[in-house]
Amino acid sequence: MAESGRKQDFYLKKKKKKSPFLSILLHYVLPYLILNSCILFFVLATPKLQVNDPTEHGDKNALAVLVHVDSVLPIKNFSAKLEGEELNFTKENQNYLIPVSSNGNLRISVTSINGMQKVVNSQINSFDENPPVIDEDHVVLGSGYVEFTVSDTQSGVDFASIYGIDKDGDNIKPKNIDENTGTVQFSMKTNGITVYVSDNAGNQVSGNFNLEDSPYPKTKADLEEESSDDKKETTSKKGSDSDKNSSKTESSSEKKSSKKKN
Repeated sequence: MAESGRKQDFYLKKKKKKSPFLSILLHYVLPYLILNSCILFFVLATPKLQVNDPTEHGDKNALAVLVHVDSVLPIKNFSAKLEGEELNFTKENQNYLIPVSSNGNLRISVTSINGMQKVVNSQINSFDENPPVIDEDHVVLGSGYVEFTVSDTQSGVDFASIYGIDKDGDNIKPKNIDENTGTVQFSMKTNGITVYVSDNAGNQVSGNFNLEDSPYPKTKADLEEESSDDKKETTSKKGSDSDKNSSKTESSSEKKSSKKKN
């Protein structure tokens, strides 16, 4: 009994020696580290952004960018600017839907309540702002027709919109269209025609085709153009002749004055 009591006293003394360190560790050090880690985490917590590609929204030509915000803390401020212009948006939970109507740099800024900010720049290139291309290097100008190829790599060619205007001012529709190759053919009743081609985004390009040696009789527009050119040439000739005569008159007068002095 005495020995067992001594052993218990020994273990109790041993435990008493360790208890101050454990007490400090459990009651001071660990709570301090945990508390400061939590404070540091919330102070430095930065929102994360996921910007998706523009997708169709509402109308056929309307697009919107979906932005997902992942943040531990509530969001204090959200803004979206396209080329410096403020954009409207709608919010649903952690998702923001931003309608866009043109190409450019989209700058998205998010700020949480701790003041930490995240900024993401995304380039919008989804809108077709370039007109179709007429391949002028491979235009076929034949007797009574013109044939060319048109292409558009973005929204595509609106073949139903193609038309031409000849020198008489008449509106002409294509004689034949091959949408697979983009080949367009017009009949020509005059020696010149201007064609207009649009794409599905509304961008338009024009091309002017003329036959130097036309197999057709000259139209009223051709005659008016030639007469105006002839008038310009006649006026320029008269002007040069009057300049020559005036120079001759001046030289003769100078000669007479010199003779009188002699």
